Amino acid sequence: MNNPLISIIIPMYNVVPYLRECLDSVINQSYKYLDIVLVDDGSDDGSLDIALEYLNKDERIFLISKENGGLSSARNMGLEFIKGTKLRSFFEDEKEQDIISFTSTHTFDKNTKTINKETIKSNFIPIQKRYIKTNIENINDLLVQELPNSIIHFLDSDDYFLNDCIELCVKEMIEKDLDICAHGFEEYHEENSCFLKKPSTDLMQKSKKIFFNTGIELLQENNFFQFYFAWQGTFKAKILNQYNLRFTHGIYHEDHDFGTILFCLAKKVFYINTTLMIYRIRKGSITNIQNTLIPQKLPKYLEPLKEHFSDYKELREYFHLYCLLVIFLKIQKFDNQTSFLKKSSKSYLYSIAQKKITKDPLKIRENLYKYLKFVKLYKLYYMIGLCIRHPKKIISLFNKTR
Repeated sequence: MNNPLISIIIPMYNVVPYLRECLDSVINQSYKYLDIVLVDDGSDDGSLDIALEYLNKDERIFLISKENGGLSSARNMGLEFIKGTKLRSFFEDEKEQDIISFTSTHTFDKNTKTINKETIKSNFIPIQKRYIKTNIENINDLLVQELPNSIIHFLDSDDYFLNDCIELCVKEMIEKDLDICAHGFEEYHEENSCFLKKPSTDLMQKSKKIFFNTGIELLQENNFFQFYFAWQGTFKAKILNQYNLRFTHGIYHEDHDFGTILFCLAKKVFYINTTLMIYRIRKGSITNIQNTLIPQKLPKYLEPLKEHFSDYKELREYFHLYCLLVIFLKIQKFDNQTSFLKKSSKSYLYSIAQKKITKDPLKIRENLYKYLKFVKLYKLYYMIGLCIRHPKKIISLFNKTR
């Protein structure tokens, strides 16, 4: 394919000040063969109105409005609606039919179930052409499809592409027969109105190479530290089919386990050492909240912790620790089935996984210390202190993931 269709998945939640810049950067890409999937995650600030405006002026856009469920659920919803899936065709092409679904995510098992067309019609309501509304929070509770042989790039709705981002990625994907093409980016710090050209969050910053025969080689090059991947490049959707891989629902830093497993499964990987995207650091974003007062409205997955904290920053730090536990277990489960990380002499994860976190708070503390050191958590001692402070709560949360 000289001009493959590229699916751009854009989750959005209350981003009115930034959404137009984001969408303009996509529809004006030099590469025109795009499938643009917008997923409104229950916005209440007018973001949906802007999305509808762009929907009506660009036929490449497909819009889903869903129940608020967080970034993972929005990205996963987008994956199930990319061009070429049975679910997309059900509504866009009016091909109403039962859909074969895998029974679960994060597994090599290919057990399936059938989702009948009546169930699909009851959960998804067509509002207008290329616009679907649903009350589903996490679509993978309903179905997990085998994805088509396509190429995907995620983009957060407060970030934006440079004009030739997709064209350059496609060129490398085709010429080198890549599974993944990562690219450079710059951070824009909104508070100081400045750009950072070599951000420490660039997954390739420490690498000495730009081409890898396998994703494992790249992980080794980065010493497996703080590895993530969601929006920093294009990848073949078929990689996800190997492990029914999706983003973990209900946590922050969901791209850490997703990225690690994605690269474990990938073959050829290339890095374009050029800035092709702007990543915005802003007040009020998921990763940059400094307020200590607990807001009246909390995300659903933070609500159960509200009664245990009077400081919002402490609550979020505590939830951060829980998220890392979930990430740890997801990667451990994957490695138990593949031993990809075990085979690496640089992998600290496997030895930690063998010790099994127990219900003993002191053992949790001991193993958390080792794992958090593994991901270079910058507030290590403070978070372990929180674990000791609320051992019953952390055990309760941990047990839900087993």
